[in-house]
Amino acid sequence: MSVSYNSIGQLCITCLGTGPQINAPCKVSTSNTIATCLEDDPIDGVVVTKGDYLSTVAIRGFVTLPYLGTAPSFGYCALAAAGNGKVKILQGAREFLVLQVDTAKKTVTFCL
Repeated sequence: MSVSYNSIGQLCITCLGTGPQINAPCKVSTSNTIATCLEDDPIDGVVVTKGDYLSTVAIRGFVTLPYLGTAPSFGYCALAAAGNGKVKILQGAREFLVLQVDTAKKTVTFCL
């Protein structure tokens, strides 16, 4: 049996900016605009779709992203951007509720 949390409770907004890739963490860079998260940046959302000038960004709800380094722990875990569309554990970063970790695929499912 497979369990999926993707899109549950998801709240999305439309922003200017098409730099971040789909299914990658992003950050607010200027008024109404998102940018690609660099290493150690806080995660403001995850890109769901992107067009020529606009991107749809999930700012709430469950997402699954690849992680870098040590596997995140279950429950509340401090996560930040790792660069290249991944996340990583970073002390002092915002804490997210982690419900699923796949160490074989190196993915983590958490609630924004």
